[in-house]
Amino acid sequence: MLALMPLLATGTGELPSHETGHPSLLDSLPAWASALSVLGVMSALVAGGRFLLAPLFRYIAGARLRETFTAAALLLVIGIALLMTKIGLSPALDTFIAGVVLATSEYRHELEAEIEPFKGLLLGLFFIAVGASIDFGLVRRDPTTIVGLVVALMCVKFFILVALGRFFGLRSDQNLLFSFSLAQGGEFCFVLFSFATQNGVIPQETAGPLIASVALSMALTPLSMMFNERLIQPRFGTKEASSRPHDTLHEDNPVIIAGYGRFGQIVGRLLKGTGVEATLLDIDSNQVDLVRKFGARVYYGDASRIDLLTSAGAAEARLFIIAVDDPEKALSMAHEVKKHFPKLTMMARARSRRDAFDLLDAGVEHVYREVFDSSLRLGTDALSLLGMRAYRAQRAALAFRRHDEEFVRKAAAERHAETDTFGVLRRLNADLETILKEENGLGPRLDATWNDHSIRRAVQARAKSNSA
Repeated sequence: MLALMPLLATGTGELPSHETGHPSLLDSLPAWASALSVLGVMSALVAGGRFLLAPLFRYIAGARLRETFTAAALLLVIGIALLMTKIGLSPALDTFIAGVVLATSEYRHELEAEIEPFKGLLLGLFFIAVGASIDFGLVRRDPTTIVGLVVALMCVKFFILVALGRFFGLRSDQNLLFSFSLAQGGEFCFVLFSFATQNGVIPQETAGPLIASVALSMALTPLSMMFNERLIQPRFGTKEASSRPHDTLHEDNPVIIAGYGRFGQIVGRLLKGTGVEATLLDIDSNQVDLVRKFGARVYYGDASRIDLLTSAGAAEARLFIIAVDDPEKALSMAHEVKKHFPKLTMMARARSRRDAFDLLDAGVEHVYREVFDSSLRLGTDALSLLGMRAYRAQRAALAFRRHDEEFVRKAAAERHAETDTFGVLRRLNADLETILKEENGLGPRLDATWNDHSIRRAVQARAKSNSA
């Protein structure tokens, strides 16, 4: 856009090069030749950066001085900025081209880490400058025009985005979020307006209201997001999910699994592999359609609805497994099942300790934190890699599991009795660490734990698989 901007020029520009003190090398060329020259220089910089930067930064990396990376990156940015300024382009385009050149380097990750401290500072400075550039006097003098421009900009862009979202198959809630998120003007507009003014494409009297309207549209973005979240999404965003009728089912399997995502699938496959049939429910229609392609018989429906649970055989089932990833939905299911099917044993997935506390309060007998087993297994393997005997690492993990589960149940009960919840958790954590250290130091007195043949076989199998 910036390279082609001179082709649209109708005047001499608001900021001629001889007034800025930076005469352009392309001043004597016609508009079409100037545009071609700019495109040629930009292409040469990008191509040169792709092939010349790699050996340069490889040499710099050999010096093993972190500061040299920062200095080289800043030198490259300043050099490209000076070159592009000489041909009459804006400093914003200069730094953008420098960023593109740096992004093509194989050392881009190191460079990004080195200039990270500058990024937040300069980005904040940019937006401060944008805010300071707004002519509030103009807004006060002609508010009707400014408000009209803001409304027109956001509405036109919103409807274009909605059309694009529909064309690319976004669901209603996703499309609304996408459209409201991008309905405002972008910060690159300020660069375009400034450059257009300098090249005589638009006069300053036109650029002023445009800059003010774009800035105000950006300021209104949080309000538009709140409007979408609180008023639009509840009425229109969730309509698509509820428009599909719940599947009709009449099952009498001993297990019901609510939620057949990444967590529920592992449970369901394990049960099916051992000959246990389960009724599978999920509220996400896309997930249901996807899983059905793999041959799984999953029913679409909200497992917190009593009529659906009744038709799924909850009155005769033995286990109700809550595997949804929404803590509020899981808690709602637990309350409903406990109220209407008190004899049904519940097993629930919990995202965190706090969710586990809530589920235990709701009457769920068995609660499983979703990362607990995998993190415990990693910790056990870490102890083995650090030199601890396999049986001692496994014994420590078993002790930790036992005491941590006791800790969760105790914390769930005591957090209501005391006002200082964090104090309770700190005290119980300290107790847990003390108990584990004492048990770890008892040595042979705990070897009875190792006598469980199933545990021994599991550890031996794991060790055999690791050696393989």
